[in-house]
Amino acid sequence: MSTRPLAQPSFIPDDPGPWSDVLEVLQRRGVRPGHRRSEPPNGLMLTPPPRTILPIVGLDSGVPLAGVAPSRIIAAARQPALRISIGADATSLSGDSRMVRRTWSLPGLALLSEERPSEDPAASIPPATPLDALVDGDLPADAAVAPGGVFAAVSIVEGRSIGIAIVRIADRGLMRYIRGCRAAAWTPDGAMLVVSGDWGLLTISREV
Repeated sequence: MSTRPLAQPSFIPDDPGPWSDVLEVLQRRGVRPGHRRSEPPNGLMLTPPPRTILPIVGLDSGVPLAGVAPSRIIAAARQPALRISIGADATSLSGDSRMVRRTWSLPGLALLSEERPSEDPAASIPPATPLDALVDGDLPADAAVAPGGVFAAVSIVEGRSIGIAIVRIADRGLMRYIRGCRAAAWTPDGAMLVVSGDWGLLTISREV
């Protein structure tokens, strides 16, 4: 088995809008067991809006925040991450997956380090929250609150699918929903949003 690091994938920069799925997740669903395929570009693909009791709002071009305003993808990586965090200097990102902890550069997502601790760093990740459970009450403790405190990204489950819901905290209006993601984190200035899952990571930048 090769120990060479995974090459960074090419990616599609276009933002399909507020309701999307990770292209890599859709591609995996279409591959039959035992059949190999070449690695295509990653990115986001337009999907129908979720069925939910949350108020459906959609993107807001007046908000200078990646993911809430129309955005674009600027980088991708193939290593999985089920929980992520961004340092205060916004030059690196750390992530946990099963039995592995990694760091990447920002915004380009080049792999900087990889370690395998004796205990699983992903063992403490809480389960995703049902989407409709966000309608009232406190947000889950692991919700990523955006700079400014108005919006939050929450790991949710919708039926048998996982995703990241970006909600307006005050009224739980649903701004964006990305199926196939497990975690999200903003840079301190809100200019970039990183989303991740067992397929890898995407850096999303607000349009300027």
